[in-house]
Amino acid sequence: MRARALAVALCVGACGNVASKNPDAAPAGDAHAADAPPMPTPFGATVNQVPPVTFGGSGLCMYTITLQQLDVALSILPSGQVTTGTVQDLNVEAVIPSTTPNCPSTTGVIPPNIAKYTLASSTATAGGTTLTFQGATANAPHANLAINLTSVSGGYTAALTFQRYDGVAVVNWTVKATVTLQPR
Repeated sequence: MRARALAVALCVGACGNVASKNPDAAPAGDAHAADAPPMPTPFGATVNQVPPVTFGGSGLCMYTITLQQLDVALSILPSGQVTTGTVQDLNVEAVIPSTTPNCPSTTGVIPPNIAKYTLASSTATAGGTTLTFQGATANAPHANLAINLTSVSGGYTAALTFQRYDGVAVVNWTVKATVTLQPR
């Protein structure tokens, strides 16, 4: 009977000690905790719609491209180095109806589609960081994306430049947008 009482007392005492410790805390004096690399912070911005840009002409129809549902997501280390990044938007093209040249409202356009971009390179500059992105092969139309990133009051300003490159010069458009990135 004494052995049973002693066993129960040891179990109760041991459980109290285990429950009082934080299992996520690094042990005191753990040299590996100080060696852990800094973790990146996710930053981002979402914009409902970027103002439309007009392109075309020179004997061709005039069009607009509007980037909607623009989403920018970057992971940034405390040093300012960008470790990962994605951008996506909904490309919406429209014809500007005219009679000269003959461009009725039913003139064909590229159907609305999601364009996706992934960080390809990051280069430090005197004023911040220049990021280049690789567009997905399924993007229509094809466009390059570059971002000039600058640190501002606990967040970042991202100046985005999308440049279409897959058509004749007159239909290759440039869309610019500036967004403020905040921690997500």
